[in-house]
Amino acid sequence: MSHEAVNSPPRRTRIAQSDVIDVAYDWFRTGQRVDIGRLARELGIGRATVYRWWSGREVILGEVVWRILIEAIDRVEARKTGIDAGHFVENFGRMAEMVRTYEPLERFVADDPEYALRVLTSRYSVVQGRLIEWTVDRLGRIPEIRSHTDVDDLAYAIVRVGESFIWSDMITGEPPQPDKATAMVRLLVAGACSPLPLPGGPHVR
Repeated sequence: MSHEAVNSPPRRTRIAQSDVIDVAYDWFRTGQRVDIGRLARELGIGRATVYRWWSGREVILGEVVWRILIEAIDRVEARKTGIDAGHFVENFGRMAEMVRTYEPLERFVADDPEYALRVLTSRYSVVQGRLIEWTVDRLGRIPEIRSHTDVDDLAYAIVRVGESFIWSDMITGEPPQPDKATAMVRLLVAGACSPLPLPGGPHVR
């Protein structure tokens, strides 16, 4: 091996599309602004490449938020396993509480509520679409849900109702109410099951 080969600096590792999200995720968690130009400089690529990969800042932030949600879901499901209706509702409630009280998300919502609402709840956002897909998957595993139930519609309703209470400060100006989100989700799931006991009440058929 030549002297030059031994002393030459290592080649830059090829930048992957996912590296953009990795850096943005780290910045988001530490309260740094996620900016396309800064991301490009940090990774040594052009702004055009970032836009080609991810379309824009809103999509990148959506991917970051979705990673946060998946981490919350994984922690919740690791604590409470099971595929019945009660487990689903309980896990949804824990996830809602965990996400709503996560400081980087609280900061994001406080800094620009209107923009945050688009990232978190817009039908064009990766967050809402993937959360609906996740809900469809979990509902499909629940044995109590009646066979004629349209699980896609039920999942959509659960996500939209959950959003309206979890992010109520941005929508109606009311304080966030993840407990009410959980209560409403319980009612929706109960209506699709036969039967599901409600706290303090009779079976719903």
